[in-house]
Amino acid sequence: MNIVRSDNMAKKGKKQTTDKQTTGKAKHTKSRILYWIAAVVILIPVLLLGYIYLSAKESAGTPTVGSRFDNSLDPAITEEQLTKVKDALKFDGAENVEVNLKSATLRITIDLDDKAGSSKVKSVLNDAYDKVVKILPVKTYFTNQKDVRMYDLDIHVYNFIPEGDDTSGWVYKEKVKNASAKKAVTDTLSSARNKKQANKLLEEQKKDK
Repeated sequence: MNIVRSDNMAKKGKKQTTDKQTTGKAKHTKSRILYWIAAVVILIPVLLLGYIYLSAKESAGTPTVGSRFDNSLDPAITEEQLTKVKDALKFDGAENVEVNLKSATLRITIDLDDKAGSSKVKSVLNDAYDKVVKILPVKTYFTNQKDVRMYDLDIHVYNFIPEGDDTSGWVYKEKVKNASAKKAVTDTLSSARNKKQANKLLEEQKKDK
């Protein structure tokens, strides 16, 4: 009896030891798994930041090549065409003519004699538009194509820029052909529908004088 009990107790002790060892191994394995998961979670952002830093360092001093007008403005307006446009815009009573091509907009400003009336300003505005589109056809240069964004045409003609609040006799007209629009639109800014826009343009012209 005692021998049997001793054997049973010995077996029980061995089993408990084995169970403890198994439990210890399981806990150790689980801890290792959690450790590696935590390490991966921590390493991912560190590696990502390191990659960004190294990429930025390698590209430092290298200019970014490209344009927001890539795949647009085709055909492009050339310097030779701009010269032809300016040479064509000669009118009696015109004190100054400016032709600028910036940000995909051909902007033309014509300053007439101070005594030029509304009919004169209107006539010069329409003549200027006709002369420009004769050199640069509307459908080719000022109308968007299927996959190509083209130029806008913006023509300003005025007799003078008021210095103060007295705007008597002042005539300021603008003709715009947006590339996305079918037709050109004419506005009289000296008696503006949009007073805020008129004042903004007026201030810009004062700065240029």
